[in-house]
Order: sequence, then C-alpha cells, then structure tokens
Amino acid sequence: MNTEFIESIKSAVVSDEKFFTVNFGSNVIKIFFEEDSCNWVWDYKYQYQQDVLNIKAELNSGLTTNKLALINYFYTFIIKDITNLNNYISPKIESVLDIGAGIGLFDILLNQLFTHKVAFDLIEVESLDNIEHVRNNNADTKKLENNTQINPVATLKKLMTMNNANNINIIKNNSIAKHLDRRYDLVLSFRSWGFLYDLNLYEEFVKNTLNSDGIVITDLSIYDDSIEKFYSLFNEVILIDESANNKRFLGKNMK
Repeated sequence: MNTEFIESIKSAVVSDEKFFTVNFGSNVIKIFFEEDSCNWVWDYKYQYQQDVLNIKAELNSGLTTNKLALINYFYTFIIKDITNLNNYISPKIESVLDIGAGIGLFDILLNQLFTHKVAFDLIEVESLDNIEHVRNNNADTKKLENNTQINPVATLKKLMTMNNANNINIIKNNSIAKHLDRRYDLVLSFRSWGFLYDLNLYEEFVKNTLNSDGIVITDLSIYDDSIEKFYSLFNEVILIDESANNKRFLGKNMK
C-alpha cells in the first residue's frame, strides 16, 4: 500500500476528520472534507466500495468510511491525472474550464499547485441518476442503488466553499449559453466529454471560448467515433495516455 496514501489517511484522523493532507513534490496540499462530497464518491464510485472496506480493515483505521473512500478516490484518479498531465499544463495559464468536473478534486489540487490566481469554471449537471452512459456497459450497471440521488452542482458548491476556493466558479450544464464571454487557456475533461457524453454537446461552447493558443485535454471513448471527431476539430492532436476503454488526447489550434 502506498506510503503517502497511508500518511494522508493518518492526517485525516489527526485533523479529527476535518481535512487530509497530500505531499505533492515540494507542496503540501490540504483538502477539507464535505459530507455530501464524501457520500458522492461512496455512491458514484460504488465499484471501489469493497476496496475501501478492505483498506479500512487492513489498516484498522477508525476513519469514517466515506472519508476514506474520498481519499482512495483521490489517489486512484486525481493524483494519477495530475501526474500524467504535469508536462502539458503551463504554469502561466490564467483560466481553466473543466467539463464534467465531478466534485472538483482535480481542480482543488491544481488550484493549490499554481503560484498565481487562476480562474476556474466547472461545468456539471444539477442531478445525476445515470452513472454510465457509454454503450459498452450493461443496462443493469447504469443505475445507482437504492434510488440514490446525486446533485453535482450543489455538492461542488459546498466543497469549494469548504476549501475556500472562491476563484472556482460552478456552471450548470444547461446555462452555458450565458457564459460565452468567457475565455479559456485550458479545457479539461476527465472521463466525461467525449467519453460519457458526445463531443457535440459542448463543441460550440469550446469553439467560442477557447483562446487561440489554448489547449484541450479530454478522455475519448474507443467504442464510438469520438476520437475521429476530435481529430476533425483540431489542427494538432497528441495522444497522451490510454486505458482499457478510453484514450486521452490533447488538441491544439482548434479549427
């Protein structure tokens, strides 16, 4: 088990479950817990619930299960994402758009790593009861158990407030037309735009708001024509990474 992961769990216990810390290079990142966000991870990432219970038992940890789930999610996804993209994100960018940001843990981490103030916009839906939308999943895996209701926008706002991230703004997915005056240096989407949702959904918004020298990084499904569509949108496309059901691409010079 990762030593830094264990130390983060210990830090949460020491803080009386108020926050956990992460050592990232020379930076010590502090992330405050918010109850709905912890529940979101436990419910939404249900396939990792047994892993969390096993970790809790192995460490004999008294940390509340949903908080342990959030830390596990952070190390399973967020740390890997930021490490993977470290060479592609300029330290000089001033504006970021994250499409399908989930609870925004990546953005909280990135925000703390910048040495200057960066404006973030996070797009999410108000309510989510379908957790998978790609066609390769069985129908019976697509619904949350026990009629669980997840409210991403409300949860995002609570977590940003808890972490004093007042430069991170939340945009409802059905109100993006009100934000066409925005301009972004970096557009991100992890396992969402082009993976869960068709690229057409936010294509025009990105075209209208991406700066001329801006870049787009997104995970694209290998089961449909998302990769082909992405290539058609940019003059320069770079494959960054790939996994079992998606590939991560960077696009420059949008057409």
